[in-house]
Amino acid sequence: MKKTNEDELKNVFDDKSLKKSLKKAKRITLLRTLLISAGVCILLFIGVFQVNRWWIGKKGDEVASQLIKEDAIMKAPNTIVNAETVDIGLFQGTIKRDVYKVIENKVIPWETQEVYFGLSGFQSTSFSSQSTQIDQTTEVHLPSGDGEMLFYVPQFKYRKYANDLSKIKEYPQDKYIEMGISFNKGYSLREIKQRLPKSVHPTWYWVNDYPIKSDFRDSPESGQGLFGISNPSSKLGQTLTSSNVKTESDFLNHLKQVDHSDYKMIKKRQRDGLIIGVVVTGTKDGLSVLQEQPYVRATSLGAVVDKY
Repeated sequence: MKKTNEDELKNVFDDKSLKKSLKKAKRITLLRTLLISAGVCILLFIGVFQVNRWWIGKKGDEVASQLIKEDAIMKAPNTIVNAETVDIGLFQGTIKRDVYKVIENKVIPWETQEVYFGLSGFQSTSFSSQSTQIDQTTEVHLPSGDGEMLFYVPQFKYRKYANDLSKIKEYPQDKYIEMGISFNKGYSLREIKQRLPKSVHPTWYWVNDYPIKSDFRDSPESGQGLFGISNPSSKLGQTLTSSNVKTESDFLNHLKQVDHSDYKMIKKRQRDGLIIGVVVTGTKDGLSVLQEQPYVRATSLGAVVDKY
């Protein structure tokens, strides 16, 4: 009887020891599982981080490269992009671009652009500036307060046309004035260079990408997003620009790389004269002679800066 009690007591201690061992083994297994899971998560995080950084960085380079190509043929007149910074996030990124306007030998801040891109590439662009319409022929750029040039397509009809050349007599001589000139029809680049007076400095030529059919329009075109050939007249502007698009052929060849459908459409315009407007800079006396030119259909005032 006594032996039986001793065996039962021994079994009880064996059961307790076994349970204790099992609990310890479970804790060790759980800890090992947690450590392995944490290690896998860390490795997975590092892998995702590296892949994300590589892929988003690759897409950022592609978007930035595309922006440079587009800037050479489609950029607001007299503007330059002075700096680009790329910020890479999780599955997305942002390219910040500081834009300045060059008028003769003066540089003025114009706007900041933020270009957003993701896993598939370009998504959208936001602008720090905006244009406010004053009347049918006047827009003002904010926050600078300068005039926003407007352009009139020659084959379209408008209720009213800007004639800002009549306003510049109010300005003093110590100012450089930017003016957008809309033509009465299309011309070749060579024709326009021959016709423009020596007292004005052409800086950007507007390229025709509109349908030939005549149409009625309520409002003119703004300078943002128009096709054009940049041609800085000042040494400062020439130093800051990187574009090598100088002729109609250069423009078309460059456009072919950016958008083949636009290239095919615009190439057809060349035989009728590809250039339908120009942006010029100069003093009020230098620009005033344009008032007598028969090819001038409309004139729109842009930025005005001090000469000294």
